[in-house]
Amino acid sequence: MKNYDIDRILRPAFKLFLMYNYESVSTAKLEEETGLTRGAIFFKHKSKEALFKAVVDRYVLEFKPGFTEVDDMDTLKSFIDAFLADTSRRMDEMCLLGIPNVQRGYFNLLYQALKYYPEADIKIQAMFGVSLKIWEDILQKAKESGEIKPTCDVHKTALQFRYLYSGMAFEDSFSKGLNLDSLRDLFYSLYDELKNEK
Repeated sequence: MKNYDIDRILRPAFKLFLMYNYESVSTAKLEEETGLTRGAIFFKHKSKEALFKAVVDRYVLEFKPGFTEVDDMDTLKSFIDAFLADTSRRMDEMCLLGIPNVQRGYFNLLYQALKYYPEADIKIQAMFGVSLKIWEDILQKAKESGEIKPTCDVHKTALQFRYLYSGMAFEDSFSKGLNLDSLRDLFYSLYDELKNEK
């Protein structure tokens, strides 16, 4: 995907779809946000629905966090720190777009996708599955290295980390957005319970 399409069309459209419901994102708003004409906006993406799908694909379904390579991580602790740093970086990027509450916009986008993107539910579940597998992989590695207790249930613990993040992100979306300091405290607390005291 060419940078022009991302920078001039998809990123501004992403901002609009984060801030407003699908129905409220008019061609006039797209023209104003992108600085492009209707013809330029819809040259590649032939309709608002096609543009919306391209936004969801790019910023949700195809999104690759900066910590997917578990082999590059020495420890579960380093993975947790990388996860938090990557989450902070993405939140900062969204703030630069002018999105004050990243999580509220993100959840809004997901719910809109369920309505306007056929089979989005299946694709989103698959995305969640990939994220869970990443947590399972690093936990298994930490278990094998002796970093965490040998009695650790890798699958259940991976779910705990995932649900701590998604649950806090959802609840905090009703206020000012995800509190990273609180998430860090909860992650570290769970990590301390898992640590293998040698």
